Amino acid sequence: MAPQHKIDLLEFARIVKDGRQITDEEFVDQMRRILPIDTLRDITPAESEWLFMAISWLHDYSLLLLEFHQVEVNKSTSHAGHPAIPGPTGPFIENMLTRSGPPDFSQLRDFGLGKGQDS
Repeated sequence: MAPQHKIDLLEFARIVKDGRQITDEEFVDQMRRILPIDTLRDITPAESEWLFMAISWLHDYSLLLLEFHQVEVNKSTSHAGHPAIPGPTGPFIENMLTRSGPPDFSQLRDFGLGKGQDS
C-alpha cells in the first residue's frame, strides 16, 4: 500500500465522524495518518506522561467547546442530572478506568482490534 498523506486532527474527526461509516481497522489506519501510533509503545515513560497531559488538555478544551456549541443551539448538556457527552468512535481501548481485571497490554500493539499476541 502506498503511504497516505498526513492529516490533521480536525480532518481525522471529519472522516471518522460518529463511527458508523468506518470500521475499527479503518479508524486505526486513519489515526496512523495523524500520529505514529505504531511507535508510541517505544517512547520513554516521561514522554508517555507528556503525551497524556497534552491530550488531556485537548480533551478538556474540546469538551468545553462541545458544551459551548450545545448551549448555543439550546441542546441539553445533561441527562438525568449527569453530563451528556458523546463517547469515542474508534475501537474500545480498555484502561485502568474501564477494566475490572489485570491490564491487557496487547492493545499497545493491536490498538483494540483484538489481534495482539503478547501482554
